[in-house]
Amino acid sequence: MSCNVLKPDMVLIPAGEFKVGLKTSGHIPEFLSERTSSENAQPMHKALAEAFYMDIYEVTYADFLKFKSHANYVEGQGHQPVRGVSWYEADAYCLWLGKRLPTEFEWEKSARGRAGQIYTWGNEFQRENANFGKTVLPGGQKETDQSVFGNYDMNGNVSEWTASWYQPYPDSTYQDKNYGEKYRVIRGGAINKREHGFLEEFAKLSFRNFGPPTHRSWDTGFRCAKSS
Repeated sequence: MSCNVLKPDMVLIPAGEFKVGLKTSGHIPEFLSERTSSENAQPMHKALAEAFYMDIYEVTYADFLKFKSHANYVEGQGHQPVRGVSWYEADAYCLWLGKRLPTEFEWEKSARGRAGQIYTWGNEFQRENANFGKTVLPGGQKETDQSVFGNYDMNGNVSEWTASWYQPYPDSTYQDKNYGEKYRVIRGGAINKREHGFLEEFAKLSFRNFGPPTHRSWDTGFRCAKSS
């Protein structure tokens, strides 16, 4: 499958340097656990990526059923982002199309742009700009949740699997027993069904979550990438 065929549903993320992570704030809200403190996204640093293509939208149920026809989903949700798939299923789907899962740095560049915006729309949090509600929406319903490169729903809707193992950033002093090749990184904010309410920390594009590759979550889907 050629890159020209892919262009209608993917955007080209140009090669170059970009910002990754967060600056140390010196203050971590006490309600945040070590896992959600964002210390694992420090220090902020510059990274370099070759040009690559990234899906404009998250993969839908209708897309996924072409690959795994016996998968179960609620009738009428075919146009919504698929969720509840394991990392292995997401990886297999992308490979089936001649694509791949993006690395977490590729994902972050696609979402934040070269300047490293904290949200797809800028650096000030505006909850209404992305889908942090109780229900998943079809892709592209929030025009304000569009990256500078043209990727939709990277700030809200569903979180997304990446190809990367959960590892420390370069020059990080943060220690985490979960680092290694046990968990895959999950990126992006998501709809909110949690009893403790909405946490703005989860909406930052630098936020790093992780899970075992066999895990299936109600708020996690994926999109594919492809080298240029």
